Amino acid sequence: MTGRPEIDDRIIDEALAWHQAIERDEVDWDAYALWLEADPVHRQAVDEIALTGRIVDAHADGLQPRHPTETELAPRPTVSRRGWLYGSIAAALALVVGVPAFWPHAQPDAIYTTARGETRQVTLAQGIVVDLSSATQLVAKGGDPTQLELAHGDAYFQVAHDPQRTLSIKAGDYSVQDIGTAFSLNLSAQAMAVAVAEGQLSVAAQDAKPTKVSAGEQLIAVHGTPAARVMPVHAADVGSWRRGRLVYNNTPLGIVAADIARYSGKTITVDPAISNRPFSGVLAIGDGSRLLVNLSDLMPISYEEKGNSVRISAVSVH
Repeated sequence: MTGRPEIDDRIIDEALAWHQAIERDEVDWDAYALWLEADPVHRQAVDEIALTGRIVDAHADGLQPRHPTETELAPRPTVSRRGWLYGSIAAALALVVGVPAFWPHAQPDAIYTTARGETRQVTLAQGIVVDLSSATQLVAKGGDPTQLELAHGDAYFQVAHDPQRTLSIKAGDYSVQDIGTAFSLNLSAQAMAVAVAEGQLSVAAQDAKPTKVSAGEQLIAVHGTPAARVMPVHAADVGSWRRGRLVYNNTPLGIVAADIARYSGKTITVDPAISNRPFSGVLAIGDGSRLLVNLSDLMPISYEEKGNSVRISAVSVH
């Protein structure tokens, strides 16, 4: 007997985004048709999400809110998006036959991640497309495509211009506000950096006045320093990792090292004396194994490897 085709978390994320876009009448029908035709499982995922909604809508009058019990409030183990989908269908059917349930449920966060060496494109609703670089995590709070958080890594955003919608992205202690641009956002333990390829956006630290960043500009905020800096950048170089290379223009060495760590899988520390030293140059990504070698060819540094750990220091002068 043939079993149910596997619907993985990525497909469910995409199907939810398409379902929400259709409900808001904001769907690109040509793109949606191509997505459906790409894999029969895509249509199955959309159908099952729609079924859940129809079951609940059909019996909405009979659903009475009540306070949750202590058992219901207790922490529960994390489940996959696939488990959540089938669990939602089961819960909806249970409501129909009168099994009590707490209503309404908060929408779960949508979490998009990539492993080392993996890249991924995520199509959200409302004209938002995001390319995720290696070892990156992006969260849509409550499943809302306009309320995002970059937990770590590097992402390239293409946002359709819409003055009626504001995209908000939290990145560490900073918030990016945008109504329609193309830009990259990079967050590591060392710094936060925003570079704009098209349009204009605003960046603000907590309780601080926003800074406008326009096409051809990048804002770099190094953790522990008093203020962020806005510097020029070639618009064509924004998100250059999508073309297999890392392009830097007066970028602090600490940021460069964090990027290399994500691609190489190594734990890299930089001597604090040189962590803010600027680097300009181009590094070919490849499989990530030669990034440190290439960096040392372009910049006067030395590095020492111990197992999976690397420490970068200044070149000793004798």
